[in-house]
Amino acid sequence: MKQDTLQKFLADKKIVAVVCNQWGDTGKGKLVDLLSSWADIIIRGTGGANAGHTILVNDQEHIFHLLPSGILHDQAGKINILGRGVAFDPKIVIDELDLLAESDISVKNLKISHQAPLMLPYHLLIDRMSDMTAKVGTTGRGIGPLYADFISRQSLFVNDIFAKDSFKIKLEKFLATKKNILAQLDKDLAKQILLHPHLGAGLFFDEQNILSVDSIVEKYSEYALRLKDFVINLELFLQLAKKEQKNILLEGAQGVLLSIDYGTTKFQTASDCTLAGLAKGCGLREREVDYVFGIAKAFYMTRVGNGPFPSELGAKLSEDYCATGHTKEEEKKKYASKISDLLKEDDFSQGIAFRLMGREYGATTGRPRRTGWLDLVALKYAMQFNGQNLSLTKIDVLTDIEKIKLCVKYKYTGPEIFYAGEVLKTNQEIDYFIPDSDILYHCQPIYQEFSGWTEDLTQIEDYQALPQAVKTLVEFIENYTTGQIDLLSVGPDREQTIIKI
Repeated sequence: MKQDTLQKFLADKKIVAVVCNQWGDTGKGKLVDLLSSWADIIIRGTGGANAGHTILVNDQEHIFHLLPSGILHDQAGKINILGRGVAFDPKIVIDELDLLAESDISVKNLKISHQAPLMLPYHLLIDRMSDMTAKVGTTGRGIGPLYADFISRQSLFVNDIFAKDSFKIKLEKFLATKKNILAQLDKDLAKQILLHPHLGAGLFFDEQNILSVDSIVEKYSEYALRLKDFVINLELFLQLAKKEQKNILLEGAQGVLLSIDYGTTKFQTASDCTLAGLAKGCGLREREVDYVFGIAKAFYMTRVGNGPFPSELGAKLSEDYCATGHTKEEEKKKYASKISDLLKEDDFSQGIAFRLMGREYGATTGRPRRTGWLDLVALKYAMQFNGQNLSLTKIDVLTDIEKIKLCVKYKYTGPEIFYAGEVLKTNQEIDYFIPDSDILYHCQPIYQEFSGWTEDLTQIEDYQALPQAVKTLVEFIENYTTGQIDLLSVGPDREQTIIKI
C-alpha cells in the first residue's frame, strides 16, 4: 500500500481510534503500527499487560504487553502515551523499555499519565490465586483486582510512587483494607506465587502479613527513579495537542465481546473495550473521535480463554482442549505437515488447521486460541458500540479453502427461558446476539456457504484486483451488518493493506 493512499484517506481527520469488534487478537497492533506514520500522538487508554499485541516489521516480530504499538516509531518523533485508563504495571513497562534499549530502539518520547491506576503485588497475588479456583481464563496480570479497587475508590496511582513517605502511608492504609482477605489466604501457596520473578522472586513476601510494605515501597521507589521523566498530566497535554491540531491515534485493547459492560457475561475482562471506554481512558470524549477503525478478523475468528463461542470449530471439545495446557510447539510438531488432511476431517481438526494457518496463539500466554467461522450475528452486535466502519484483517489466511462459512443466525437449543421481555423456545432461530453466557452456550450456528478462492492475496494492493469470491464475501458482510468495509489486511506486514477509496 502506498503511503499517499493512507494520507488521502485520513486527510480530513484529526483523531482516529482502533478498536476490536470481536474477542481481541484481531490485528490491532499491525493497524496501529501502520497508522503511526500519520499520527503525531498514539495513546493507549484501556487494559493492561493482559493485552499482548504483535507487530511484524521487516520480518522481525515485536510483542508488547503494555507499551503502545506505536513505540517503534519513537525515533521519528512520534509521542506514545499510556493513558489514565491503563492498568499500569511499572515492572512490565521497565522490562519492555529495557528490551527496546537492547535493540537500540528509542523511547525518549514515551509519556505516562500520572492518573493511571497502579498495579501492586497484592493485585497480582490475588489474581493468580483466584484463577486457580475460577475458570474465567485470566492471564494472571492483576487486571481484575486492580480495576475492582479503582471502582471501589481504593486504588493507588502512578503519581503516588514519587513521594516515598506518602506512598508508604497510602500503601499501609490500602493493605489494611485487605487484611481479612490476606488472612484467609493459604500462606504456603501465596509464598509460592510470590516467588515468581515478576512478583519480586520472594522479595515482597512477609511471613506474618503475606506482603511486606517496606519491600514494596523500596522497589517501587526504584521504579519511580526510572519512570519519573515519562510522567505527565495527560489532560493538560491533550488540551495543547488539540489546540495545535496534532493528529491523535487511540489504540484499543482486547475487544467488545470481552467488555465488562457489553461482553459475554462471567467471561469478560475488567475494562470497557468499546470506543466509549477507550476515549475515556485516553482523557477524551467519544464525540471527539473523527473516525473509528472497527476491526474484525475474517473470514474466521478466535477466542482465548473460556466462554461461549457459537461458531467455534469443535465446540466444547475445542474449548476444553485449548484450556488444558496444549502449546504452539506441540501442535506445530504434531500437525504442521498435515494441515491439508486436517481440513478434510471433522470440525475440531479443521479448527486446529485454522489455528496453524493463522498462527493463532496468545501473545501474552502462548495458549492456543479457539478458532471458528466468522460470526456475523456477534459482529453486528459489536458494531452498535464501535460504529459502522469496518476493517477486515487476516483475509489471506483461508486461501485455498474450498468453502467459506459465515454464521448468519443461531438455533437456540436450551430449555424454554424468559429473556429481555420474550420467551426463548427450544429450537427457535435467533438473528440477534445475546451476551448472556448461559443462553449463548445453547446457541448453535446457522451458516451460509460461499465459494473460496485459490489466488495469492498477499501482494494485491487494489480492492478491485481481489478475487471475485473475496469481494462477494466483503459485500455480503457489508449488507448483513449495514456497515462499510474501508480497509482489508492481506498479510502481517504493515504494507500488506488495502484501503477501499
